[in-house]
Amino acid sequence: ETMLTVGVFLVAYVVASTGLPVALHHAAHGVISPIHVALSFFCALNALISVWEIALGVYIRRIQAEYKDLNEKYSKNPLKAVMLFFYHPLSMGDMFSLKFWTKVWSTYSLYDPSYQNNESFGFFIDVGNGWTTLVPSLLWLYAMTDHSLISARTLGCIGIAKFWQELYGTVIYALSYFFNNRHKGRGVVEVILFVGLTNGLWFVFPLLGIYASVTMIQTDSFAVYL
Repeated sequence: ETMLTVGVFLVAYVVASTGLPVALHHAAHGVISPIHVALSFFCALNALISVWEIALGVYIRRIQAEYKDLNEKYSKNPLKAVMLFFYHPLSMGDMFSLKFWTKVWSTYSLYDPSYQNNESFGFFIDVGNGWTTLVPSLLWLYAMTDHSLISARTLGCIGIAKFWQELYGTVIYALSYFFNNRHKGRGVVEVILFVGLTNGLWFVFPLLGIYASVTMIQTDSFAVYL
């Protein structure tokens, strides 16, 4: 019997994937660093989203079919589709299934149909991010605490590439979204919550990551987390 929903899983994931690195960092270095907490949260979240973005590329035809069905039912009330997704039961098998997480994109496509269009910028920038930032995100999550794995300067160089890509992609996507009037017909609160807030994370935290990367390169040390 399923005891878990998508919403509960996402909250538990964020708490655990941020809390564990912070606890290990404190055990290793005796400090809780705000910038380490923030980047642990973001890198862990980006790792999860990267898996979903890989699913976006691999199962785009499935997403298009799901979107067509959802759009027929919820085009005038996409918020209902979002809430149904968050309350959707989640089994252990679903948790590790790329096919299950296609629901993220078919639901989000109610707010931005470009995500079910494999010819769009939004589609390709996210699929690209999935394949190219998953490993760097996990590396950062680990190496911010274990300083023996890789030099600070090298990690900073990787960070510049990773965080700039995420920042640039988010800015261009946002410009594309509003320039093409894909926000028209949607409530202001809905656009802020499901487009502005979610994508805003990939603007604010990459800026912080770039700052940390530059500091690491300049000092060749991990002092920014201590």
